[in-house]
Order: sequence, then C-alpha cells, then structure tokens
Amino acid sequence: MKTFQLKFKTLLVLFMVSLVFASCRDNKESEATKLEANPEQVNKQPKLKADPKTAKSIQNKDDAVSSPNSEDGNNTAITLDCNYFKENTNTILKDNPKASIDYIITCVTRIDGKLTIEPGVVIAFKQDAGMEFKDGSSFKMKGTAEKPIILTGKEQTKGFWRGIHSESSNANNKMSYVTIDFAGGKPPSGGAKAALGIYRENSILTLDHCTFSNSKNYGMVVNNKVEKDAYNIVMKNCIFTKNNIPFKTNVTRLRLFNNANSFSGNEKDYIELNGGTLYGNATWAGLDVPYFLQGNFKNEEGVLTMEPGTEIIMPARSWFHISGKASLVMVGTEENPIIIRGEHDVPGFWEQLTIDSSSPLNEIAHVNFKNAGRTTGKPNGAVKLQRSKFLNIHDVVFTDCFEYGISLNYGSDPFYLKHSNLTLNNTPKLFSDWGGKELTDPDNP
Repeated sequence: MKTFQLKFKTLLVLFMVSLVFASCRDNKESEATKLEANPEQVNKQPKLKADPKTAKSIQNKDDAVSSPNSEDGNNTAITLDCNYFKENTNTILKDNPKASIDYIITCVTRIDGKLTIEPGVVIAFKQDAGMEFKDGSSFKMKGTAEKPIILTGKEQTKGFWRGIHSESSNANNKMSYVTIDFAGGKPPSGGAKAALGIYRENSILTLDHCTFSNSKNYGMVVNNKVEKDAYNIVMKNCIFTKNNIPFKTNVTRLRLFNNANSFSGNEKDYIELNGGTLYGNATWAGLDVPYFLQGNFKNEEGVLTMEPGTEIIMPARSWFHISGKASLVMVGTEENPIIIRGEHDVPGFWEQLTIDSSSPLNEIAHVNFKNAGRTTGKPNGAVKLQRSKFLNIHDVVFTDCFEYGISLNYGSDPFYLKHSNLTLNNTPKLFSDWGGKELTDPDNP
C-alpha cells in the first residue's frame, strides 16, 4: 500500500511540472505572435551606438543627449566618423584627462543639431576636414582660462584643415576660451579660406577670449552685408595672430570691432574691409592694425565716429563719400592722430573724401591725409566740400597729396566752412575752387 502511494505522488509531481513548462511555452509563443503582428514595437527598444574601435556612446532616452566616451583608462583619441553628428543630433563632447587628444574628425562634418564642447577638449582634424554648422544648429564651446578648448590640425601645418563654417542663427551660439589653430585651408562650401567663417546675414555668435592662429589665409571671415544696427556677432578679448591676414569683412560690419581685441603679429597686419554703403550710427574703432579698404566707402545716414588712432589704407582711385543724412565725426588727438593713406606712398594714389552733408556735427581734426587727390580732372583736393554743406576742419596735415588740400564748390547756395591750423607737407597748395583754380582766401573767393 505504501509503495502505491509513493508511486502516485511521483506521478502527480511529474504531471504538475509538465503543466508549468507547457504554460511557459504558450506564453512565449503568444509574445512572439504579438511581435509578428506589430513589428514596429521591435524598433522602439533602446539602442546603444558605439564606435567599435575606440569608444562607447551613452545615450539618455529622455533628452537624447549622446556623449562618446573612452573606455575607462583609455588614453586613445576617439574617432568621430562623418555620420556621427547626423546620427547623434544632441551631442556633448567631454574631456578625457588621460588623453592628449580627445577626438579626431576625419572629414567635413555637417551639424544640424545641438553641439556642446566642454572645457579642456582637444579635437584634431585630418587634412581638409572641418565643421559646418547649418542654419538649424546651435553650439556652445565654453572653455576656461585653465582648460581651453583646442581645435587644431593632426599636423601643425598652416591650412592643414579647413576650419569652422557657421550659418547658424541660434541666439545661444557661444565660443569662449577656444583656440583654432592651423586651419584656413580649402574652405567648406566654397566660402573664404578662414579658421572661422560666418556666412549668413542673420548668423549669431558671441566670441570671448578666443584665439585664431596659424591660419594659411584669414583668421576669421564675416560675409554678407547688413543694414543698420546689426549686433548679431559680438567679439571681445580675442587674439588674431600668426595668420596670413587676421580678419576679413564688409564695411557694414564695422560695429564688430573694438579695441578689446588684438589683430597684430600676422604676415599682413591689417583688417581687410570690403567697400560698400554704411547705414546708421557706427564707430570706426582704432585698432592695433590698420584697415585696408578694398573699395569705395559711402555713409548715407547716422553718425559715423572715427576714433583716435584709426588708420585706413586706401586702394588706387578710391574715395569716401559722406552724404546728406549722415554726420562725420573724424576727431583724433595730437598724440594719437587719425591717418588715411594710400596703399602706395605716391601723391594722388587715392582720390578724396567728399562732404555732401549739412550736419553741424561734421568735424575733421587731428587727421593726416596722405597720398590723396585726383591726378586727372578737377577738382582734385584731398577733401571736397559740396554746396550748402557744413564742415569744421582744424589741426589737419596734408602729406604727399597731388595738388590741393581742400576743394570748395562755390555757388548760389552758401556753405559753412570753419578752418584753422591746416598744414601742407609736400603738397603744393591748400585751397582750390571747383574748377581747380587756387584760392588764397577761401572766405572771400
């Protein structure tokens, strides 16, 4: 009887176990059937993207922030392929204290999303590589004095990589304590060759304590004309040195410049400034290098103030024109005069400054006009005052000008001219009328 009971219990246990296994199999088959019916559910499972060679990528599902991080103890640079920023649209690049170079970029990589680069990060670019920030992108590169961000070439050769190209209009764009070194090679998207290129009128960027060095061409280029009162690019405490030319832009971007930045120590120490028409109030800042104006300059409205120490280089047969609604305050000091000179030290190399404005603010003082005056046609003064206009000119030197210092357009409409302490230095005569005749007393023609 006992033997029968033991056998019965054993059979009962085996029967219960078989029921459990059957239930588990049915559940798995049921889940598989559900996935087959809804295959999109498979794609919703979180994925980790990783560089199989050197990195692991950690992604936060909630805010989609990715950060390519080295394996613990790894001092090898992480190579970011050409599609990395396309696949990771919100990226933080972090400093690896154990690595001398944190990241390597091998191509011109396009960024349409958000990029944050943390203090201490070093990125090395392969030949002809670079970064392009498109209109929908944003970027923050915020280093510190102790831990600057370094963007450089894999080889320390001028122009080895292309540089940074930005078309982004995001108000949060900022670069602070960033060094861009050995760039300025073949430009992205056919732009100018520069370590940093800004290519849209509404591009926004704040630069603070940045260094642009060893560019084969320009340290920085800001293209596209703007209307008055455009302050979408702010630059302070920046250094441009060891480049071919430190900076290139248009006269409409004069508001960019201030004496808090340094532009000296380059192969060609001047700001290359394309000509054009300026609107609105602006200050022409005195810098540690001259401005090389590449064409004619016209100011149509607002007050143009030229600071002491400003030096402007003029190309052949070029001119300044201050029109009816504009005011000119060109006032230097005895210790720090304003200088406007020709590209070559030849009388008559550039033409003249014409005052066609009735503003009582018009004043020229402590200025040295060099190499001015038309070599053909009349009038040919370095400064020309139109009819019914206003000018207070004093403490001015005319050096190596072609014939006259000042030409006056007398007519039925009187003009106001106040003058004193005007000096000729290797310039034949001081005043002429509009026909080129010398005036010994301009107040009584």
